[in-house]
Amino acid sequence: MSDIGEDRPLAPSPWPRPEHHLIVALARPELTPTDRTAIRAFLTEHRADLEWGEFIDQASRHQVLPIVARQLTRHRLTHSEEGKPLIPYRWIYSDVYEGSRRRNEILAKEYALVLRTLNDSGLEYLIRKGPVLGEHVYHDPALRRISNLDVFMRRDNYPTWEKLAAGLGLQMGELSADGSSIVPFDRRTVLYWRMNLTNTSLPYARLGDRDVVESYLVSTMFSLFQPMLGIKDDAEDFLTRSLPTTLYGEPSRMLHPVDQMLDSLIQIHLRATLFYYIESGKDLLVRNFLDLAHLIRQAPPDYLNDLRERVAQFGVERSAFYSLHYTRLLYPEVVSAEAVEAFRPEDTGYLDEYGGFDGGHFIWQRSFAERLFDRRRIEEVAGRSQVPGPRSMV
Repeated sequence: MSDIGEDRPLAPSPWPRPEHHLIVALARPELTPTDRTAIRAFLTEHRADLEWGEFIDQASRHQVLPIVARQLTRHRLTHSEEGKPLIPYRWIYSDVYEGSRRRNEILAKEYALVLRTLNDSGLEYLIRKGPVLGEHVYHDPALRRISNLDVFMRRDNYPTWEKLAAGLGLQMGELSADGSSIVPFDRRTVLYWRMNLTNTSLPYARLGDRDVVESYLVSTMFSLFQPMLGIKDDAEDFLTRSLPTTLYGEPSRMLHPVDQMLDSLIQIHLRATLFYYIESGKDLLVRNFLDLAHLIRQAPPDYLNDLRERVAQFGVERSAFYSLHYTRLLYPEVVSAEAVEAFRPEDTGYLDEYGGFDGGHFIWQRSFAERLFDRRRIEEVAGRSQVPGPRSMV
Protein backbone atom coordinates (compact mmCIF):
# COMPACT_ATOMS: atom_id res chain seq x y z
CA MET A 1 0.00 0.00 0.00
CA SER A 2 1.73 3.15 -1.21
CA ASP A 3 -0.08 5.72 0.86
CA ILE A 4 -0.68 4.34 4.34
CA GLY A 5 1.95 3.12 6.75
CA GLU A 6 5.49 4.32 7.39
CA ASP A 7 7.05 1.26 5.74
CA ARG A 8 5.95 2.34 2.25
CA PRO A 9 8.33 4.41 0.11
CA LEU A 10 5.74 6.99 -0.98
CA ALA A 11 4.60 8.14 2.46
CA PRO A 12 3.31 10.77 2.93
CA SER A 13 0.67 10.13 0.33
CA PRO A 14 0.61 12.03 -2.97
CA TRP A 15 -3.15 11.65 -3.31
CA PRO A 16 -5.07 14.87 -2.58
CA ARG A 17 -7.90 13.57 -0.38
CA PRO A 18 -8.20 10.91 2.34
CA GLU A 19 -10.91 9.08 0.36
CA HIS A 20 -8.45 8.67 -2.51
CA HIS A 21 -5.74 7.45 -0.13
CA LEU A 22 -8.13 4.81 1.12
CA ILE A 23 -9.10 3.60 -2.36
CA VAL A 24 -5.48 3.11 -3.39
CA ALA A 25 -4.74 1.39 -0.10
CA LEU A 26 -7.62 -1.08 -0.52
CA ALA A 27 -7.46 -1.75 -4.28
CA ARG A 28 -4.42 -4.01 -4.08
CA PRO A 29 -3.56 -7.57 -5.04
CA GLU A 30 -3.06 -8.43 -1.36
CA LEU A 31 -3.41 -6.81 2.03
CA THR A 32 -0.75 -7.91 4.50
CA PRO A 33 -1.43 -7.86 8.27
CA THR A 34 0.66 -4.67 8.41
CA ASP A 35 -1.50 -3.13 5.69
CA ARG A 36 -4.69 -4.01 7.50
CA THR A 37 -3.44 -2.53 10.75
CA ALA A 38 -2.40 0.66 8.95
CA ILE A 39 -5.79 0.96 7.19
CA ARG A 40 -7.65 0.53 10.44
CA ALA A 41 -5.47 3.20 12.07
CA PHE A 42 -6.04 5.50 9.10
CA LEU A 43 -9.81 5.04 9.31
CA THR A 44 -9.72 5.78 13.03
CA GLU A 45 -7.66 8.94 12.52
CA HIS A 46 -9.68 10.30 9.58
CA ARG A 47 -13.16 9.13 10.57
CA ALA A 48 -14.45 12.70 10.80
CA ASP A 49 -12.80 13.81 7.53
CA LEU A 50 -13.91 11.08 5.14
CA GLU A 51 -16.69 11.84 2.66
CA TRP A 52 -18.24 8.44 1.93
CA GLY A 53 -20.14 9.64 -1.12
CA GLU A 54 -16.83 10.69 -2.69
CA PHE A 55 -15.28 7.38 -1.69
CA ILE A 56 -17.99 5.29 -3.36
CA ASP A 57 -18.15 7.55 -6.42
CA GLN A 58 -14.41 7.37 -7.04
CA ALA A 59 -14.12 3.63 -6.33
CA SER A 60 -16.93 3.08 -8.84
CA ARG A 61 -15.45 5.50 -11.36
CA HIS A 62 -12.13 3.67 -11.18
CA GLN A 63 -13.91 0.31 -11.47
CA VAL A 64 -12.45 -1.07 -8.25
CA LEU A 65 -15.50 -0.93 -5.98
CA PRO A 66 -15.96 -4.76 -5.94
CA ILE A 67 -12.39 -5.40 -4.77
CA VAL A 68 -12.53 -2.49 -2.33
CA ALA A 69 -15.78 -3.91 -0.96
CA ARG A 70 -14.29 -7.38 -0.61
CA GLN A 71 -11.23 -6.09 1.25
CA LEU A 72 -13.41 -4.14 3.68
CA THR A 73 -15.74 -7.03 4.44
CA ARG A 74 -13.33 -9.99 4.28
CA HIS A 75 -10.86 -8.37 6.64
CA ARG A 76 -13.60 -6.78 8.79
CA LEU A 77 -12.12 -3.34 8.33
CA THR A 78 -15.49 -1.65 8.75
CA HIS A 79 -15.18 -1.95 12.53
CA SER A 80 -12.45 -1.16 15.01
CA GLU A 81 -11.09 -3.79 17.34
CA GLU A 82 -13.36 -2.30 20.02
CA GLY A 83 -16.35 -2.99 17.78
CA LYS A 84 -17.05 0.64 16.92
CA PRO A 85 -18.11 1.30 13.29
CA LEU A 86 -15.35 2.85 11.19
CA ILE A 87 -17.39 2.92 7.97
CA PRO A 88 -21.13 3.55 7.68
CA TYR A 89 -23.51 1.25 5.81
CA ARG A 90 -21.45 -1.92 5.80
CA TRP A 91 -24.24 -3.65 3.85
CA ILE A 92 -23.44 -1.55 0.77
CA TYR A 93 -20.09 -3.27 0.40
CA SER A 94 -21.30 -6.83 0.93
CA ASP A 95 -24.13 -6.16 -1.55
CA VAL A 96 -21.71 -4.73 -4.13
CA TYR A 97 -19.49 -7.80 -3.90
CA GLU A 98 -22.40 -10.24 -4.17
CA GLY A 99 -23.98 -8.21 -6.98
CA SER A 100 -20.70 -8.23 -8.92
CA ARG A 101 -20.39 -11.97 -8.48
CA ARG A 102 -23.96 -12.55 -9.67
CA ARG A 103 -23.50 -10.28 -12.70
CA ASN A 104 -20.28 -11.98 -13.77
CA GLU A 105 -21.88 -15.41 -13.36
CA ILE A 106 -24.68 -14.39 -15.74
CA LEU A 107 -22.15 -13.05 -18.23
CA ALA A 108 -20.17 -16.27 -17.87
CA LYS A 109 -23.12 -18.36 -19.05
CA GLU A 110 -23.61 -16.18 -22.13
CA TYR A 111 -19.93 -15.98 -23.01
CA ALA A 112 -19.47 -19.72 -22.47
CA LEU A 113 -21.96 -20.20 -25.31
CA VAL A 114 -19.85 -17.92 -27.53
CA LEU A 115 -16.72 -19.91 -26.69
CA ARG A 116 -18.50 -23.21 -27.39
CA THR A 117 -19.61 -21.89 -30.77
CA LEU A 118 -16.09 -20.73 -31.62
CA ASN A 119 -14.66 -24.11 -30.59
CA ASP A 120 -17.21 -26.05 -32.63
CA SER A 121 -16.41 -23.94 -35.70
CA GLY A 122 -12.70 -24.74 -35.53
CA LEU A 123 -11.81 -21.05 -35.73
CA GLU A 124 -8.48 -20.31 -34.03
CA TYR A 125 -8.71 -17.54 -31.45
CA LEU A 126 -7.69 -16.39 -27.99
CA ILE A 127 -9.44 -14.33 -25.31
CA ARG A 128 -7.93 -11.10 -23.99
CA LYS A 129 -8.18 -8.98 -20.88
CA GLY A 130 -11.17 -8.99 -18.51
CA PRO A 131 -12.53 -12.56 -18.57
CA VAL A 132 -9.05 -14.10 -18.43
CA LEU A 133 -7.87 -11.69 -15.73
CA GLY A 134 -10.96 -12.21 -13.61
CA GLU A 135 -10.75 -16.00 -13.63
CA HIS A 136 -7.01 -16.66 -13.83
CA VAL A 137 -5.33 -13.59 -12.35
CA TYR A 138 -7.71 -12.19 -9.73
CA HIS A 139 -8.87 -15.72 -8.86
CA ASP A 140 -12.27 -14.47 -7.80
CA PRO A 141 -15.05 -13.95 -10.38
CA ALA A 142 -16.52 -11.05 -8.42
CA LEU A 143 -13.46 -8.84 -8.04
CA ARG A 144 -13.04 -7.59 -11.59
CA ARG A 145 -16.07 -6.16 -13.33
CA ILE A 146 -16.47 -7.71 -16.78
CA SER A 147 -18.20 -5.95 -19.66
CA ASN A 148 -17.29 -7.61 -22.94
CA LEU A 149 -15.72 -10.74 -24.35
CA ASP A 150 -12.63 -9.66 -26.31
CA VAL A 151 -11.81 -12.21 -29.02
CA PHE A 152 -8.46 -12.03 -30.84
CA MET A 153 -8.27 -13.76 -34.23
CA ARG A 154 -6.73 -13.61 -37.69
CA ARG A 155 -8.23 -10.98 -39.92
CA ASP A 156 -9.10 -13.50 -42.65
CA ASN A 157 -11.25 -15.44 -40.16
CA TYR A 158 -13.51 -12.46 -39.53
CA PRO A 159 -16.12 -13.45 -42.18
CA THR A 160 -16.53 -16.77 -40.37
CA TRP A 161 -17.04 -14.89 -37.11
CA GLU A 162 -19.72 -12.69 -38.68
CA LYS A 163 -21.78 -15.76 -39.51
CA LEU A 164 -21.25 -17.23 -36.06
CA ALA A 165 -22.30 -13.94 -34.43
CA ALA A 166 -25.52 -13.86 -36.43
CA GLY A 167 -26.31 -17.40 -35.33
CA LEU A 168 -25.81 -16.35 -31.70
CA GLY A 169 -28.27 -13.46 -32.06
CA LEU A 170 -25.49 -10.88 -31.90
CA GLN A 171 -25.57 -7.84 -34.16
CA MET A 172 -23.10 -5.07 -34.82
CA GLY A 173 -24.46 -2.24 -32.74
CA GLU A 174 -24.85 -0.88 -29.24
CA LEU A 175 -27.46 -0.29 -26.58
CA SER A 176 -30.03 2.33 -27.46
CA ALA A 177 -30.26 5.53 -25.46
CA ASP A 178 -33.20 4.22 -23.44
CA GLY A 179 -31.61 0.79 -22.98
CA SER A 180 -34.50 -1.05 -24.63
CA SER A 181 -32.82 -2.38 -27.79
CA ILE A 182 -29.63 -2.83 -29.78
CA VAL A 183 -29.33 -0.25 -32.54
CA PRO A 184 -26.93 -0.38 -35.53
CA PHE A 185 -24.08 2.08 -35.70
CA ASP A 186 -24.57 4.99 -38.07
CA ARG A 187 -22.87 4.89 -41.47
CA ARG A 188 -20.23 7.49 -40.54
CA THR A 189 -19.10 5.42 -37.55
CA VAL A 190 -18.92 2.20 -39.57
CA LEU A 191 -16.91 3.83 -42.36
CA TYR A 192 -14.51 5.54 -39.96
CA TRP A 193 -13.72 2.35 -38.08
CA ARG A 194 -13.25 0.33 -41.25
CA MET A 195 -10.87 2.90 -42.71
CA ASN A 196 -8.91 4.03 -39.66
CA LEU A 197 -9.16 1.49 -36.85
CA THR A 198 -8.16 -1.58 -38.76
CA ASN A 199 -6.87 -3.48 -35.71
CA THR A 200 -10.41 -4.12 -34.47
CA SER A 201 -14.03 -4.34 -35.51
CA LEU A 202 -17.01 -2.57 -34.07
CA PRO A 203 -18.58 -4.65 -31.28
CA TYR A 204 -21.43 -7.10 -31.57
CA ALA A 205 -24.19 -6.94 -29.00
CA ARG A 206 -27.31 -8.65 -27.77
CA LEU A 207 -29.85 -7.22 -25.37
CA GLY A 208 -29.47 -8.53 -21.84
CA ASP A 209 -32.25 -10.69 -20.49
CA ARG A 210 -31.60 -10.11 -16.79
CA ASP A 211 -31.96 -7.05 -14.59
CA VAL A 212 -28.25 -7.02 -13.79
CA VAL A 213 -26.97 -7.21 -17.40
CA GLU A 214 -28.04 -4.52 -19.87
CA SER A 215 -26.32 -6.05 -22.88
CA TYR A 216 -23.84 -8.71 -23.91
CA LEU A 217 -20.88 -7.43 -25.93
CA VAL A 218 -18.34 -9.30 -28.03
CA SER A 219 -15.41 -7.42 -29.54
CA THR A 220 -12.98 -8.79 -32.10
CA MET A 221 -9.38 -7.73 -32.62
CA PHE A 222 -6.76 -8.63 -35.23
CA SER A 223 -3.79 -6.85 -33.65
CA LEU A 224 -2.78 -5.75 -30.16
CA PHE A 225 -1.55 -2.48 -31.59
CA GLN A 226 -3.40 0.61 -32.78
CA PRO A 227 -2.78 1.41 -36.49
CA MET A 228 -0.97 4.65 -35.65
CA LEU A 229 1.89 2.57 -34.16
CA GLY A 230 2.71 1.27 -37.62
CA ILE A 231 3.00 -2.36 -36.52
CA LYS A 232 1.76 -4.90 -39.05
CA ASP A 233 -0.77 -7.60 -38.23
CA ASP A 234 0.61 -9.72 -35.44
CA ALA A 235 -2.14 -12.30 -35.01
CA GLU A 236 0.02 -15.22 -36.12
CA ASP A 237 2.69 -14.35 -33.57
CA PHE A 238 0.37 -14.07 -30.58
CA LEU A 239 -1.81 -17.03 -31.55
CA THR A 240 1.26 -19.25 -31.91
CA ARG A 241 2.50 -18.23 -28.45
CA SER A 242 -0.96 -18.50 -26.82
CA LEU A 243 -1.63 -21.05 -24.10
CA PRO A 244 -4.57 -23.40 -23.57
CA THR A 245 -6.85 -22.58 -20.68
CA THR A 246 -10.35 -23.16 -19.39
CA LEU A 247 -12.64 -20.15 -19.35
CA TYR A 248 -16.22 -20.21 -18.10
CA GLY A 249 -15.98 -23.99 -18.07
CA GLU A 250 -15.05 -24.18 -21.76
CA PRO A 251 -11.67 -24.97 -23.35
CA SER A 252 -10.15 -21.79 -24.69
CA ARG A 253 -6.84 -20.04 -25.24
CA MET A 254 -5.24 -16.96 -23.72
CA LEU A 255 -2.23 -14.77 -24.37
CA HIS A 256 1.13 -15.99 -23.13
CA PRO A 257 1.66 -14.43 -19.64
CA VAL A 258 4.44 -12.17 -20.92
CA ASP A 259 2.18 -11.06 -23.77
CA GLN A 260 -0.57 -10.33 -21.26
CA MET A 261 1.83 -7.90 -19.60
CA LEU A 262 2.80 -6.46 -22.98
CA ASP A 263 -0.89 -5.95 -23.79
CA SER A 264 -1.44 -4.21 -20.44
CA LEU A 265 1.57 -1.92 -20.90
CA ILE A 266 0.35 -0.79 -24.30
CA GLN A 267 -3.26 -0.30 -23.21
CA ILE A 268 -2.40 1.80 -20.15
CA HIS A 269 -0.33 4.23 -22.24
CA LEU A 270 -2.87 4.47 -25.06
CA ARG A 271 -5.84 4.97 -22.76
CA ALA A 272 -4.08 7.57 -20.65
CA THR A 273 -3.17 9.74 -23.65
CA LEU A 274 -5.78 9.24 -26.41
CA PHE A 275 -8.48 11.92 -26.63
CA TYR A 276 -11.06 9.17 -27.17
CA TYR A 277 -10.53 7.84 -23.65
CA ILE A 278 -9.80 11.18 -21.98
CA GLU A 279 -13.20 12.50 -23.13
CA SER A 280 -14.95 9.52 -21.53
CA GLY A 281 -13.13 9.98 -18.20
CA LYS A 282 -11.69 6.47 -18.54
CA ASP A 283 -8.19 7.45 -19.46
CA LEU A 284 -6.84 6.92 -15.96
CA LEU A 285 -8.41 4.02 -14.08
CA VAL A 286 -6.92 2.50 -10.95
CA ARG A 287 -8.24 -0.84 -12.23
CA ASN A 288 -5.93 -0.76 -15.26
CA PHE A 289 -2.86 -0.23 -13.08
CA LEU A 290 -4.13 -2.92 -10.71
CA ASP A 291 -4.43 -5.36 -13.62
CA LEU A 292 -0.76 -4.85 -14.44
CA ALA A 293 0.24 -5.16 -10.78
CA HIS A 294 -1.61 -8.49 -10.57
CA LEU A 295 0.13 -9.77 -13.71
CA ILE A 296 3.58 -8.77 -12.47
CA ARG A 297 2.96 -10.20 -9.01
CA GLN A 298 2.14 -13.60 -10.52
CA ALA A 299 4.98 -13.55 -13.06
CA PRO A 300 7.99 -15.87 -12.64
CA PRO A 301 11.17 -14.29 -11.19
CA ASP A 302 12.85 -14.11 -14.60
CA TYR A 303 9.92 -12.45 -16.39
CA LEU A 304 11.77 -9.18 -16.99
CA ASN A 305 14.19 -10.58 -19.56
CA ASP A 306 11.36 -12.11 -21.59
CA LEU A 307 9.30 -8.93 -21.36
CA ARG A 308 12.26 -6.83 -22.45
CA GLU A 309 12.66 -8.99 -25.55
CA ARG A 310 8.98 -8.69 -26.51
CA VAL A 311 8.94 -4.93 -25.92
CA ALA A 312 12.04 -4.53 -28.09
CA GLN A 313 10.56 -6.76 -30.80
CA PHE A 314 7.62 -4.41 -31.25
CA GLY A 315 9.43 -1.18 -30.41
CA VAL A 316 7.09 -0.12 -27.59
CA GLU A 317 9.70 0.84 -24.99
CA ARG A 318 8.07 4.22 -24.36
CA SER A 319 4.75 2.60 -23.50
CA ALA A 320 6.50 0.08 -21.25
CA PHE A 321 8.31 2.77 -19.28
CA TYR A 322 5.23 4.99 -19.07
CA SER A 323 3.00 2.23 -17.71
CA LEU A 324 5.53 0.73 -15.31
CA HIS A 325 6.53 4.17 -13.99
CA TYR A 326 2.98 5.08 -13.02
CA THR A 327 2.03 1.61 -11.83
CA ARG A 328 4.97 1.77 -9.44
CA LEU A 329 3.55 5.00 -7.98
CA LEU A 330 0.48 3.03 -6.94
CA TYR A 331 2.09 -0.34 -6.24
CA PRO A 332 5.77 0.09 -5.26
CA GLU A 333 5.69 -3.22 -3.41
CA VAL A 334 4.90 -5.02 -6.70
CA VAL A 335 6.70 -3.05 -9.43
CA SER A 336 10.40 -2.89 -8.70
CA ALA A 337 12.68 0.02 -9.55
CA GLU A 338 14.65 -2.45 -11.68
CA ALA A 339 11.58 -3.16 -13.82
CA VAL A 340 11.03 0.54 -14.44
CA GLU A 341 14.67 1.28 -15.17
CA ALA A 342 14.86 -1.59 -17.66
CA PHE A 343 12.82 0.51 -20.11
CA ARG A 344 13.91 4.07 -19.26
CA PRO A 345 14.41 6.14 -22.45
CA GLU A 346 16.84 9.03 -22.73
CA ASP A 347 14.00 11.57 -22.68
CA THR A 348 11.21 11.01 -20.14
CA GLY A 349 9.45 14.33 -20.75
CA TYR A 350 6.61 12.54 -22.50
CA LEU A 351 5.37 11.19 -19.15
CA ASP A 352 3.26 14.34 -18.80
CA GLU A 353 2.17 14.46 -22.45
CA TYR A 354 -1.18 13.55 -23.95
CA GLY A 355 -2.53 13.54 -27.49
CA GLY A 356 0.62 12.01 -28.98
CA PHE A 357 -1.23 9.08 -30.53
CA ASP A 358 -3.71 11.59 -31.99
CA GLY A 359 -0.94 13.48 -33.77
CA GLY A 360 -0.46 16.29 -31.24
CA HIS A 361 1.74 16.89 -28.22
CA PHE A 362 0.13 18.61 -25.23
CA ILE A 363 1.39 18.86 -21.66
CA TRP A 364 -0.73 18.31 -18.56
CA GLN A 365 -0.42 21.23 -16.16
CA ARG A 366 -1.02 19.05 -13.09
CA SER A 367 0.77 15.99 -11.79
CA PHE A 368 -0.42 12.43 -12.27
CA ALA A 369 -1.47 12.23 -8.61
CA GLU A 370 -3.56 15.40 -9.00
CA ARG A 371 -5.19 14.17 -12.22
CA LEU A 372 -5.91 10.59 -11.22
CA PHE A 373 -8.97 11.39 -9.10
CA ASP A 374 -9.94 14.72 -10.67
CA ARG A 375 -13.13 14.12 -12.64
CA ARG A 376 -12.80 17.61 -14.19
CA ARG A 377 -9.39 17.05 -15.77
CA ILE A 378 -11.02 17.03 -19.20
CA GLU A 379 -11.54 20.80 -18.87
CA GLU A 380 -7.78 21.20 -19.34
CA VAL A 381 -7.63 19.16 -22.56
CA ALA A 382 -6.58 21.14 -25.63
CA GLY A 383 -7.99 18.88 -28.37
CA ARG A 384 -10.85 16.62 -29.36
CA SER A 385 -11.12 13.04 -30.58
CA GLN A 386 -12.10 12.51 -34.20
CA VAL A 387 -13.27 8.94 -33.52
CA PRO A 388 -17.08 8.58 -33.74
CA GLY A 389 -18.58 6.12 -31.16
CA PRO A 390 -19.05 3.57 -29.82
CA ARG A 391 -18.65 4.37 -26.15
CA SER A 392 -19.25 0.69 -25.33
CA MET A 393 -15.67 0.11 -26.48
CA VAL A 394 -14.27 2.60 -23.98
